[in-house]
Order: sequence, then C-alpha cells, then structure tokens
Amino acid sequence: MTNTMALPKAAQACLICQAPLPFSRGRDDKLCGRGECEWRYALLRRRREVCAICGRPLAARELPTQICAASACQRVAVVERGQVVHERNQARYAALIQREIEQATRLRDRVMAGFGFRESDSFRLTVVPAATARLVNLPERRRRALRDHVNALIGQTAGLPAPPPPVEEPASPPTERESQVQAVLGRACACCQGFCCEGGGDRAYLTVETIQRYRAAHPGQRPRDILAAYLERVGHRTVEGSCVYHQAEGCALPRALRADLCNRHFCKALVEFQRDLPATGPIRGFFVAADYGVLHAATLVHNAQALVVQGVKELEP
Repeated sequence: MTNTMALPKAAQACLICQAPLPFSRGRDDKLCGRGECEWRYALLRRRREVCAICGRPLAARELPTQICAASACQRVAVVERGQVVHERNQARYAALIQREIEQATRLRDRVMAGFGFRESDSFRLTVVPAATARLVNLPERRRRALRDHVNALIGQTAGLPAPPPPVEEPASPPTERESQVQAVLGRACACCQGFCCEGGGDRAYLTVETIQRYRAAHPGQRPRDILAAYLERVGHRTVEGSCVYHQAEGCALPRALRADLCNRHFCKALVEFQRDLPATGPIRGFFVAADYGVLHAATLVHNAQALVVQGVKELEP
C-alpha cells in the first residue's frame, strides 16, 4: 500500500543484540551480520513475533496485533487497517451488485419464459436502487423546517427584479419514439419508489431558482400565497428519512412546483439505459429495483405498455 505518512526510521542498532550497526551496512539492514543474530531473527519471523511494519521483535503484549508500540508503526497500521476495511467493503459491495444482477437475470428469464418469450435478452435488464423505508407520521419539526426554508427562499427573491412571465416558444412536438422513451423511463423510475428522493430532506431540493420560476408563472401572488402553495401539499405521512414531500404515491408536489433537479434527474442506471437504446425498433426493458442484494420490485416494459411483476421475492430462485 502506498501512503504519504512517514514510515519508521531504519534501525540504528542490531534488532537482536543491540550492537550499533556498522556504517558499511545498508540502510535497510536490521541485523549486525553475526550468524547467531541472523538465526535468532529468522526464528522470530517464522513464529510471527516481529513487527509487521518495522520488523522489530515484539513484546508479549504486542503479539496479538503484530504491530510494535512505536508511534510511527501505530500510525501506519491505522492507515493500513483503514485501507483494508475500505477494500473489504468495496469487495463486499461488488459481490452484492453481482448477486443482484444474477438474481435479476434469473427473474427476468423466468418471467419471460412464462409469457412464452424465448429471447429474454431482447428485454434489456436494468437494475435500479430500491427505496425501502417505511411510512411514518410527519414530525411537526420537519414541517416547520420546510416552512423556514421556503420563507428564506422567498425572502431572497424579494430583492430580485420580478422575472418576466415565461415566453411560450413554439416547439416541435416530440416524435413518437421520444414520447415512448420518456414513458418507458417514467415507468422504470417509478419502479424504485423514490430512492433519489432520500436526499431531499426538509428542503426538497428547493432553491431560489425554483421560487423565481414559480413567481414568473404566478406574477400576482404575494409571498404568503407562495408559502401556502408549498405548505398545503405537505401530507401527514411521509417516507421515513426521505424528502418531506415523499409519500406512498410518490412526490406530493406537482412538477411545476418541484425543483429543476427533481424534474430532470435520472439515476445512473436509467441514464445508461437511455444512452444505449438503439435508434430504431421496439423499446423494451426489464427493470428491477434492488437494495443490498435483495430484489424488491420489477417492471416489464414494451414501448408504452408496462407490466408490474407481482411477488418478486417469491419468484426469486
């Protein structure tokens, strides 16, 4: 492992007999060169009784960790242990991802076989994260936090010139394929039940730009009207630990009131699905929502048609 911490200094004396090392010895030498010291040190190494960092013989209390008490060795050991934990977590995460893919593939093949499809690969498999938190009563403190946040945003827009109403520029209508792609992405996005909403917290990703856009669409509304428009959509139940507007049916805010981020965001898996779509042909996908190796939901999509797969956990091999 490479790190920028200072490593323990080279030994100044023989690690066995403590005799000063002659200048002619290499800087990495730990022994004086006497045969007896060489033999005794080799024995200690075989017994794993030397420091794994600097090579010094270990005291009895140091044997369990195989790291000596020198501060430099202890610092290096902390960094290395952290790296080991990180690598172990990365390996565990990669194994979970692989497990999800394998389970999702078997699920797709089983479902497609039930419909008589032999080429299940034509329905591209996409695994998205699953939101699994439960519904809870919305604490009053969260409602107050949202109110304070929206009030602050309204106050910040008060000093800005009122934005002009949005100009409706004629735009070419989306092609049939573009509409189908957006429909497929919408159904796939709903499969996860709002995993990306978890970062919304008590602020719902709302920004000054969001309030400015609302003011432009409602030029006659006063600050209290704007505040009421956002507070009246807050329900009594919300998904625990998620956005204050995250309810059982999805987002309680209409798209016109949501932050731009909420309206345009797709998770990495759906971005890759859209990027790799062929230019022509049917738009097919098999979307599976999973969390830490456990499948929670699945949706089969063909163009504008979608089928929610029931009993996903029962269908797992």
